[in-house]
Amino acid sequence: MLVTFYGVRGSIAAPGPKTIKYGGNTSCVHVRLNDGNNVIFDAGTGIRELGFRMVRNDEPLLLLLSHGHWDHIQGYPFFAPIYQPDREIRICQSIDSNAVSLKAILEQMDGSTFPVRSEDLPSKITTVYQVNEYLDAQSFQTTTKPLNHPGGGNAYRIEEDGVSVAYITDNELDPLAAPQTTYAEWVDFCNGVDLLIHDAQYTEKDLPAKHGWGHSLISQVRQLAVDAQVKNLVMYHHDPERTDSELDEIALDSARFFKSSNSVIGSFIACEGLAFELTSRKDSRVTTIDLHESNR
Repeated sequence: MLVTFYGVRGSIAAPGPKTIKYGGNTSCVHVRLNDGNNVIFDAGTGIRELGFRMVRNDEPLLLLLSHGHWDHIQGYPFFAPIYQPDREIRICQSIDSNAVSLKAILEQMDGSTFPVRSEDLPSKITTVYQVNEYLDAQSFQTTTKPLNHPGGGNAYRIEEDGVSVAYITDNELDPLAAPQTTYAEWVDFCNGVDLLIHDAQYTEKDLPAKHGWGHSLISQVRQLAVDAQVKNLVMYHHDPERTDSELDEIALDSARFFKSSNSVIGSFIACEGLAFELTSRKDSRVTTIDLHESNR
């Protein structure tokens, strides 16, 4: 299983000299499964670069949306495979508002707010409404969990050949209102996962002003990784105001935290181009590889 990051920023794209190292594109992660399946988590602006790579083959694509907010769908009109004749693309989101979110990603291409209409695309795009039934029929195992986020949403955990990745973005571990998923349930959902990708948008300085906005503190996410005994943690969905130097400091602080906890968890700050090759549990190594090297 190869997991590659194409967009790591939250809320709005943040290009510029202060975000060069980690990247300014919004949410998009590509998972290349061993059986040839291509799963894409979210369609933020990062999906544009992924699209340039995916047009090199004609393999079917599965787009799993966490939810329908702008920073998770706004790159879709610039995703090159949707302009390929007969390219098979399936889009789904596993929450009660599935139909609303699927409508949002398609209707942004209405000929007015975007010059190309979704109904005029030459690719074979299928919107999946019976998501759980569809995922149960796949060769890989997928479980879902409701996000604690305004408007709802879903987290995903994918397992194949003995390895697993959990994608949990736009999730508040300590929400103001009654949670859709409790902390104990998140610990169970993430338990033993090889790679946990979790929203880590806020620091303590951002609260209480942003409490209830649907994002987690970095400190909370680190503790979740420890409590769930994950193998590797990638902190994700960075605040658009968070600079490269600030993320560098968060990386150092995280390393100190895990060392003081006597933890062997691998700790990473999500950046564009970061990739992980997950091997079988018989060989529990997780190897970080450069995106460009992996595509040569």
